[in-house]
Amino acid sequence: MNVFAVFLRGVNVGGVKVLMKDLAALLQDAGFTKVRTLLASGNVVLGSKESDPSRIKDTVEQSLREHYGRDIPVIVQDAEQLGRILAKYPFESPDDGIQRHQYLVLTGSEQDATAVLDGAPDRHDSERVARLGQAICWEVPRGESLKTPLAKHFTKVASKTLVTTRNMNTIKKIHLAMQSPTA
Repeated sequence: MNVFAVFLRGVNVGGVKVLMKDLAALLQDAGFTKVRTLLASGNVVLGSKESDPSRIKDTVEQSLREHYGRDIPVIVQDAEQLGRILAKYPFESPDDGIQRHQYLVLTGSEQDATAVLDGAPDRHDSERVARLGQAICWEVPRGESLKTPLAKHFTKVASKTLVTTRNMNTIKKIHLAMQSPTA
């Protein structure tokens, strides 16, 4: 059995209300196993005999479209992909008295990640950003994650490119759940 993390983009905003218990039932009906939602924010861990993340993506998006009557984009990562990102995450918060949030901006492809960063404005001195494949690692001072030019850029880009952002603590919880799938 292959295990995948599915990250829904734009749920519970913009008029798309997705209850996590309904999402789990929908994905079970689509043939996935061991479906679990995490943190009520569009994060799913599921099992499948299928090994290709792009086929998982297609099946999930089709199920969502049929049920909700609109497109709800998703990004799918297997445990190995997510584990590589966690292992290579480049930032440890410096001991400079500034509290920071660490995020992972997931994109649909490496080309999307490059395009997102190519158009990015200069960042504040206390922000850090790096690309790891199709993911962008971003560290920003607490309280600034919606205010900096880079934060505003990510929000603007999200309307044109498949991107979704998760706190690194969330990513770690999802990866841990992938290691111990339950029914």
